[in-house]
Order: sequence, then structure tokens, then C-alpha cells
Amino acid sequence: MSEPGHSQSAPTSLTSRVRNYAFVMNVNRLTDATHYALVQNHELRRAEPDEIAVIKGILDRVAIVPTLQWLRPWERQWPHPGGTVQFLPEAEWRYFVIAFQGSNATVADLETAFDLSPLELEIGPTVIHDLLENQLAHGLALHPGRLFHVLDSATRDDAFFLDVSLSDIETTRAILSLLREHDPRLVDIKRLATQLSHLKALPHDSPLRFLGYFAVLEALLTHPPKPSDPYDSITRQVKQKLALLDHRWQPGLDYGSFGGASHDTIWSRMYSYRSRVAHGAAPDFSGELAPLRNHVTALRLIKEAVKAVMRQALKEPQLLADLREC
Repeated sequence: MSEPGHSQSAPTSLTSRVRNYAFVMNVNRLTDATHYALVQNHELRRAEPDEIAVIKGILDRVAIVPTLQWLRPWERQWPHPGGTVQFLPEAEWRYFVIAFQGSNATVADLETAFDLSPLELEIGPTVIHDLLENQLAHGLALHPGRLFHVLDSATRDDAFFLDVSLSDIETTRAILSLLREHDPRLVDIKRLATQLSHLKALPHDSPLRFLGYFAVLEALLTHPPKPSDPYDSITRQVKQKLALLDHRWQPGLDYGSFGGASHDTIWSRMYSYRSRVAHGAAPDFSGELAPLRNHVTALRLIKEAVKAVMRQALKEPQLLADLREC
């Protein structure tokens, strides 16, 4: 019997009261609101206390990165100021989640969209609840190799945590929409995006990660060169086609870290680095490769170039298909 003046609500199922959530590992703060709607029934927000407890338990179990358990960058001032560790108040901890209902299929799509976004968020362990024989159970979805190397970078990358604006989210939403409408017959972006995800299972400082991004870039832009045409080389194709595309997107590729070197010089040196890696030689950034400065700077450029080309392929697939053949 309901109390006078109160309507009796319909019973709520157990599963409808339980949140599924994916830990987003590198959010510093949301700049415009307390939460952002990503797609229907999926929102990015701060984790709630019970969710934080579960996330910390998961990290303690999977954190084979030796420094992660005691460093806990989500709970400390970051970058680490040196000297005494400075803990944050709980209200400022950097545990953020994508809360959602239903399966984690859309979370997997969002992960792909984030991989292609200029502001690249990293989705970690995903907690999924379900009813089994009338008992609430939860499962865990994660990519072990990728998770390990993202967590490893969390302990030593000063730029790991990112401020997220509504504009960043709108960009990711647009990429997700294009991915869902994408026809792979011209350029198979989803297949190439899967390869990008696999590259994150390699150590960040591995030259093989650099080589992998170059392979994806060549798959997007080049055709096998004609032996009789000295102007049809892979190197020349990439340099010329990237220069053309760089005039179509905004902002253009950031060459600010390369001391004023020209587009042509930078990509000639990038190809020299690629050749050395492919043939097993140790790169020397004090000689011919000096304009690239180091592996981190070169990796950042090739990664951003690949992502920019893939975003353009989603918008103009026919252009990329034509460009690859010319």
C-alpha cells in the first residue's frame, strides 16, 4: 500500500540499477561541465566512490608496471614535482569513467574514435554487470598488452593527463559518426584503426612502433612505385601527398619542434630513420637525423600524420583512394 499523496512506482530491475563503466585513464579534468554526453546512454564523468574502489582493485591486480601501485598518478600532483610526494584531495583525484548501459560494443567504437582524435583519451578496464541465475555478476574487458604500455607511460609521461573540453568531445562524436557510416570498399579505415590499436601494445620507446605507424601511412597514401619512374618512389609519394593534404585540414601538422626545418627536409629525415629501423641499424640523432631531435619527437609526428590522414579518409574517401593511385 502506498502512502497518501505518493504514487507507487513500478519495480525497478536489478540490472537497470547497476552501472557499467569503462575507466578512462588519462583525463585530468573536464573543463566545461561535470559530465559530457558521448552518445546515447554513454557519458564521461568523474568516477563515484564505489567505482573508484573497484578500479583501484583492478589496477592493483593487473599493475605489473612496478612503480604503478605506489605511484598512483591519479591521486597525486602530476607531473611529479620532485622531492616530497603531494597527494590530492579525493575530490580532485583523476578517476574518470564512461558510464553506460548495455553491452560494451559502443565503448569499443568510442575507443577507436579516441585513437583517431586529436585529443587521444585512453580507455582502460571496462566493468560490465549482468544477471546470472538471479545473482549479480560482473565481467571485465581489457586489452592486456595495450593496457600495460599505457599504464607504463602513466608513470613517466609528464603530458599523460589531458584537459578535456566540450569541443574535444564534439570532435570525437563526429569521428565516431563517420566511422559508423564508413564504407570500407574505398579505404578500409576500420582495419587500419585496428592496426593502430595493436601498435599500442608495443613499448612506447620501441623503434618498431615508429615503423608500424610508417607502414600504416604508406598503406593510406602510396602505390607500388614503377621501377622505370625515378619520381614514383615511396618517399616522394609520401612527401608530396602529405604536403597536399596538409593544406586541406586545420590545424596543419605541427612542425614547431623541428627548429624551422622544411616539410621536405623533415620527411626526408623521417624516411632515413625509417630505413635505419627497418634494416636494424641504431639511429644516431646527432648526425643526419639531428632535425628530428629524438625518437619521441619523430614518433609524435608520424602518429599525428597517420591520424590526420585517416580522419581525412573518413571525410573524403574517394579523394584518398584517388590520391593513393596517383
